[in-house]
Amino acid sequence: MAATRLLRSISLAAILLAAPEARETGLVDTVLQKYGFKAFDKVESIRFTFHGKALGFIGPSHTWIWKPKSDSVTLVDKGISYSRKNVGEEHRGIDKSFVNDQYWLMFPFHMAWDKGMVITVDTGLSESPRHKESLRKIRVTYMEPGGYSPNDSYDLFVAPDGLIKEWTYHKRGGKWGMSWTWEDHAEYSGLRFARDHRGLFRIRFSDIVVDTGAGRR
Repeated sequence: MAATRLLRSISLAAILLAAPEARETGLVDTVLQKYGFKAFDKVESIRFTFHGKALGFIGPSHTWIWKPKSDSVTLVDKGISYSRKNVGEEHRGIDKSFVNDQYWLMFPFHMAWDKGMVITVDTGLSESPRHKESLRKIRVTYMEPGGYSPNDSYDLFVAPDGLIKEWTYHKRGGKWGMSWTWEDHAEYSGLRFARDHRGLFRIRFSDIVVDTGAGRR
């Protein structure tokens, strides 16, 4: 799944557009709070390993270090570092992989970071596609051209406490989508991540380290 989008500067400038009866930012705020958005400004670096698996076969595995304040990235596996502020052709393929992997881990924060999006919140309950739970649904659609995969949309199926239980990805906003679970949540220095996603293929995360610089002089 190409869950890709260029990372924008950190801001709360997400565009919240919906019909009057569906306009509600409260659930989005609840999700951001649940995943520790307010703690993110203390983060110096995040290290994580992305694992893919399909049909019983081990897929790609990448270990990344991202420093959000400078927006610099290191692909640990190959010892390659680059700045996302100016991605050259030699790093474009690596950057696509980073954005994909980082979106799986940190998508909730992108509802506050990214520009050019439309967020709609259903007022009622929706049945989640995999476990058939009655949950609230948030749809995030990228409207602005550019990035690696414009016009993609994501349906998040959210529990009352703001925890994402499942999501469905719609390539180019198409009607047909692919769905995965959000499981094995854990907290790291105030940030919460889902470390396991099960669907057509499986995505897992390990070796997560969040450095906030605590204890340094």
